[in-house]
Amino acid sequence: MKKVLVWAAMAFASLSFSLQAAEPVSDVADLKAKMQKAAANVSSIQSDFTQEKYVSAMGNSMKSSGKFYYQKEDKVKLEYLTPFKQNLVMNGNKLMMEMNGKKNIMDASANPMAGELKKVISACMSGDIANMGENYQLEFFVDGANYLVKITPKTADIKKFAQQVDLYLDKKDFSVVKMKMIEPLKKGQSKNDYTEYTFSNKKLNEKVADSIFVIK
Repeated sequence: MKKVLVWAAMAFASLSFSLQAAEPVSDVADLKAKMQKAAANVSSIQSDFTQEKYVSAMGNSMKSSGKFYYQKEDKVKLEYLTPFKQNLVMNGNKLMMEMNGKKNIMDASANPMAGELKKVISACMSGDIANMGENYQLEFFVDGANYLVKITPKTADIKKFAQQVDLYLDKKDFSVVKMKMIEPLKKGQSKNDYTEYTFSNKKLNEKVADSIFVIK
């Protein structure tokens, strides 16, 4: 169970973003309203993704790529195609990890930690993060073409998996361009491990087959 949660937390995460190049958003309430409106108009997302997983102990990054699918309200799939085929699927209260032909399925409704992690992942992937709740501190920044939302967990349980999540949103349509999950600094480390996703070739509101999100 713990291994699944760790993998999920590591698997979902965007962005090498320079805070020196960005400024705090002056009207946060207005930005949140625009984000909510944009999210309400998105029923599905399909895109390509690339993942860079940095492990400080190895001193390098591991790269992979695949297809991303989202369907409102709570269906998400990351289909890894290279260098290995694997899947992570969320559908309702179910979360499934499939690697090397083996499946791990868990019920998020019966596991508060898994449920909270699922909420974060779904909100970040869809860009609908304006009302994540009191367990998270949100900070909003803007540069010429994008918004950066820094999400910092307040609860100890979530902090075990993520020190911070950086969400990079396209200023034109508020869709997610990149997402980065920064892990807590471990003993003996000089740099934080992180997982960074970059999304491209996005298609909004096109039909996504229900079979893509089947968990069994």
